[in-house]
Amino acid sequence: MKTFDYVIVGGGLAAISAVDGIRAIDPAGSIAMFTDEPDPPYHRPPLSKEFLQAAGAPRSLLHVKPAAWFKEQDGLALFTDTPVRRLDARAMTVHLADGEPVRGGRILLATGGRPRRLAIPGSGLAGVATLRTAADSEKLREAGGRAKRVVLVGAGFIGMELASTLSKLGVDAVVVELEPRVWAGVFPEAVSGFLTRYFEERGVKFRLGCRVTSFEGERRVSRVMLDSEEEIAADLAIVGVGMTPNDELGSEAGLAVRDGIIVDGFGETTAAHIYAAGDVARFPHPLEGGLARVEHWDHARAHGRHTGRNMAGAREPFDHLSYFFTHVFDLSINVFGETAAVDRTIVSGELGSGRSIVYCVAEGHLAGTILINATGAMEECRALVRARPRVEDLMMEIEKSGTRPEERVG
Repeated sequence: MKTFDYVIVGGGLAAISAVDGIRAIDPAGSIAMFTDEPDPPYHRPPLSKEFLQAAGAPRSLLHVKPAAWFKEQDGLALFTDTPVRRLDARAMTVHLADGEPVRGGRILLATGGRPRRLAIPGSGLAGVATLRTAADSEKLREAGGRAKRVVLVGAGFIGMELASTLSKLGVDAVVVELEPRVWAGVFPEAVSGFLTRYFEERGVKFRLGCRVTSFEGERRVSRVMLDSEEEIAADLAIVGVGMTPNDELGSEAGLAVRDGIIVDGFGETTAAHIYAAGDVARFPHPLEGGLARVEHWDHARAHGRHTGRNMAGAREPFDHLSYFFTHVFDLSINVFGETAAVDRTIVSGELGSGRSIVYCVAEGHLAGTILINATGAMEECRALVRARPRVEDLMMEIEKSGTRPEERVG
């Protein structure tokens, strides 16, 4: 039986960040990484933006580490196209698709997630797609180049980023969203309204408060049917309605699982010496309390590295306040903290006109910030959200900066 000091199941950003974390503490321990994808670890945010737009772009542009890096590392073995089918928590082994067991002194599950699909008629038609992998993005690049009209199901990150990207490529984009506004789970009403208008001014159409009931066509999608009885012509339909964590290995091995694998502040699961990190992990939130699962790039990087350090013996509690980001049309947006379920928003600057910061207030205290074309203020806003100042103190700080804040309800 092959034996390694550390076994990592998964090949995404959390997995390779865990390698960095391990190596910071243990420079010589043997590490095996198993991924079911054909590529070494790569960044996923560009799949709906830069990589999708760049005709003929090689996958190597996405790689977290250059391909040669893995060959240069002593004690690190990367196994691509190698799915893990079973975890034995007692024996500390993972079992590969061919049944071969591999033993690890410490085991990390960084298995990420998969796109949710709609259980409606026509979901299996050609031209009904999701986006998660580099291969998905390449297929969409090719299909988008032929399409004239695309329906995007879901006004979250995937749907809105694809609407921006495809519109730049001259495709007529229609976004269908069940909620009455875009990015309803992320932004307050004032920001959602601004973004809707911003997209509409650039040719994107919306059907808000609508449900897709079926995809129709002869072998390939040609129409999208809504519960409003509207019929939308489409050459391509892309479903972006969230992600399901790949927590089955943990569940079947007897680990505590609840929409993700439950870990403690050190990244360890309910089984000793078995860890989980990134999209698949449900962890104690350092600011909000309780357990949270976060599906963003910055969290995967930070939580993976933190968990790797702890696998190697650091025993450091996770205390990183992650941010998430998006880039749509000419807007670069970065978000800290809770920004959706808030009572008031305070806008410094003017939305849509250069740089602005939206301060989101709940129960009299700052809960989160939305930075629009204001990346230079990221560390300042991270510190503010951690401090949770009272709204009166916040207003004084904003006024000291020389800007005149505009306060809004909701």
